[in-house]
Amino acid sequence: MKKRTRVLLGIAITLVALLVVAYFGVGYVIYEKLGNVTGSCDLHQANRPDNFVVAEFAVEEGWPAGFDVTPYFMSPYELVKFPSRDGKIQVAGWWIPAGQAAATASTVIVVDGLGGCKNSISVLTPAGMLWRNGFNVLMIDVRDTGESTFDDLRSTIGNDEYWDILGAWDWLVNEKGFDPSRVGIFANSLGGAMANYAFGEEPRFAALFLQGTFGNLQQIIQAELKRSGFPAFLSFSALVMGGAVTGENLLARSPVETIVKAAGRPVFIMHAQGDTRIDYHQSEQLAAAAQAAGVKVTTWFPEGGDHMTTPAVHTQEFEQRLVGFFRETLGQ
Repeated sequence: MKKRTRVLLGIAITLVALLVVAYFGVGYVIYEKLGNVTGSCDLHQANRPDNFVVAEFAVEEGWPAGFDVTPYFMSPYELVKFPSRDGKIQVAGWWIPAGQAAATASTVIVVDGLGGCKNSISVLTPAGMLWRNGFNVLMIDVRDTGESTFDDLRSTIGNDEYWDILGAWDWLVNEKGFDPSRVGIFANSLGGAMANYAFGEEPRFAALFLQGTFGNLQQIIQAELKRSGFPAFLSFSALVMGGAVTGENLLARSPVETIVKAAGRPVFIMHAQGDTRIDYHQSEQLAAAAQAAGVKVTTWFPEGGDHMTTPAVHTQEFEQRLVGFFRETLGQ
């Protein structure tokens, strides 16, 4: 009887071990699928500040095919590179000064989302809106994207990438000599989490504008799994294996917890109610956390539109709100 019990126990332990291995093995596969940003900027490569288009894939993502981007062309521009604040990579960016007034103009750092880059129409259009209204613009590629240093081509959900935004701030303030009180950030989607973390780390950042981002990391990972056809309960294994691959604790930071560090500074949170990639209630959660912490938060949740398409769907109002926010907060 004891021998049979030992055999059954051994079988049970083996089965549990196999299940654990399978659980985390699937988590690795999922992270490789969702966190791998290899070639993520390839479709955008032809775009430049002075000449970009609404490509077919952008139309498929909700951008109107007939949207006229020519009013937002920016010229001249310069490719610049500088170290991230952690010193591990070289960040690439487009520096687009506001003409003869550049030395005295306010400046906005512009960041895209997961796997995005400075060539994406979702950042070129807002950047063009700012530039044509007299702002300097610094558009950057975070690590593993665009022309910045490739590390492991894996996203850390903002846990490493925020250092790149801080490197952009350092370049503007320490190398270009701009007043910190006149430097802000505009960021899309996951870039919003990166910008949130950078804003919390650097208290001299003056203002933050977030479009279509999220507040609760666990919820957004589960939603992303469901969208990609995976069960939500695999979120933990995907995050653990992502941490093993990148060497980072992907749960080390949370947007709703970090936003409290913005207390006393202005933050604009906007999110299209028609967003099919990230539910706009995520930004509502983030805004609620900000308000509870005493952040000077402004919100806008326009009807319709999809993920990152508000600049093309509510063009005039988006530009008015974007430009108005930074004029008021940066003193343009």
